[in-house]
Amino acid sequence: MAEPEWSDLKVILALGQSGSVAGAARILAVDASTVSRRLTATEKAMGAVLIVRGGREFTFTTEGKAALAAAQAMDKAVTEASTAVRLARTDLQGIIRIACSPAVIYFLDTFQNTVSQAHPDLGIELLSGRAPADLARGEADIAIRSLRPNDLDLVVAHRFDLGSCVYAAKSYLSAYGHPSSFAEVRQHKLVRYNDVFLHLPAFKWIEEFADPAQLAVRVDSIDMARNLIASGRGIGALFCTVGDTTPGVIRVFDEPIDQMACCIVYHQSARGSARLRAVLDLLIEYFVARRNDLSGQRPEQ
Repeated sequence: MAEPEWSDLKVILALGQSGSVAGAARILAVDASTVSRRLTATEKAMGAVLIVRGGREFTFTTEGKAALAAAQAMDKAVTEASTAVRLARTDLQGIIRIACSPAVIYFLDTFQNTVSQAHPDLGIELLSGRAPADLARGEADIAIRSLRPNDLDLVVAHRFDLGSCVYAAKSYLSAYGHPSSFAEVRQHKLVRYNDVFLHLPAFKWIEEFADPAQLAVRVDSIDMARNLIASGRGIGALFCTVGDTTPGVIRVFDEPIDQMACCIVYHQSARGSARLRAVLDLLIEYFVARRNDLSGQRPEQ
């Protein structure tokens, strides 16, 4: 009996990841008939039926579940080996990718200059998205996250607070008045976030002051909130790294309404990377020097 090859297990892995033959075909960039043929060949090589089909759906047999577990373990080993090889070089050149939210991208606009001055052959790429980057799969080298990771393979390199304040355009406050208390916010037009953002205390804060009789605009991105507030459409909450750097926008109240615990992380397989260590050290130094800008806590005069 022929032993199955890694290409055979990739079919099982794709089926497990997608839950359908069509989905596996998309992952493998082949057509569905090719997936079916390769599955049949894999079952023949293993001498067992791996899935039981029922129309478009299927379920793994006991043997299929064992094959899927083996495929997942092999995929992890291959990914970690590839990452280790990619990071094995000790020279300080190449690109380090940092995954972060739009709020932090605004804050990092001068960080490339910091890296270039210290290490001319090192470059930075900033990646932003709602879904966190998978560091184990090499989607980024460093990540800046709002929650401490539960993944034991991730190393916390630095912790910091990310503050949020209430903001409005100067033009809006000139036209409609400057609230002197939280309660007076109810009398104003509000820029509010949609449900996907309301797990964040700062963005949920303004909901308490929403008056059904007043016009409200809901947004689904920080950029949209920033642009609407800057254009004088109403009062809203922004991360201080965004609001404090937006021309024509000022804090309605001086003190932050929330400070969210965040961290800088990297994958443990990158410990031996000289270029990652060099960028990480500069990044931490950059954050420490600007901790008041991050937290929104203005130093006492």
